[in-house]
Amino acid sequence: MSAPDVRPLTRADLDWAVGLTRTRRERLEGHAPRFWRAAADATERHRAFLSHLIDDTATLSVRSEHGFLVAMNPGPYLLVDDMAVEPAEHWASEGVALLRHASSLGPIRFVVPGFESERLDAALDLGLEPDDIWWHRDLEPFTGLNVVSEDKSVSVEGAEGRLVPAPPVYDPGGPILLVTSVASPEALSRVEQSAARRGARVSVVAQPPADTALATLLNHAGYTLTTFFFATPARGPVTPTDAT
Repeated sequence: MSAPDVRPLTRADLDWAVGLTRTRRERLEGHAPRFWRAAADATERHRAFLSHLIDDTATLSVRSEHGFLVAMNPGPYLLVDDMAVEPAEHWASEGVALLRHASSLGPIRFVVPGFESERLDAALDLGLEPDDIWWHRDLEPFTGLNVVSEDKSVSVEGAEGRLVPAPPVYDPGGPILLVTSVASPEALSRVEQSAARRGARVSVVAQPPADTALATLLNHAGYTLTTFFFATPARGPVTPTDAT
């Protein structure tokens, strides 16, 4: 069987790529209705964003017959965030081929929602390794006197975090609390309450893969494992030989 064809993504592909992503976004929302709730103008925003990236020579934009990949370089990795393959059965061939093409240019970092098993298998088949794990929990709106502050940091005894906006295509109903350190379940509850008073609707905690104690804490606190971030191993870019 011949290898899947990988070719440049062009403006002529824009409607097709936006449609693929809209289908995937609808599926994501069902697994985390607040965390991945689509913004009212998500399709228009994504179309404008993707159009800009296709025109950017510093961005990798490629497609296959049933999927596409867009990767930006914010630092030591090509960040593969905008990628879709439909139907999912083509991940094993075309998804891997698109990721292999990106990895041939250097180290990559690849976002994988936990329930997308075909996407997860593609990352593993390519030899990528877990680099970060995101857990999330919905926060209930604070019913008392809400606090308005320009300071986006959230600090309580035993925990630190900051308020960040959701990506433009999502609308959880307020900012997201990104917890950067937490020492105990009690501290986690305190930082959540402080963030909820300032309008946060979702709390996100990043767990290093080796920190099983944090994973246990988050599981007991009612958090859901939402997203994996995979990356090229430190030994260097993945080659076709590595991936077999």
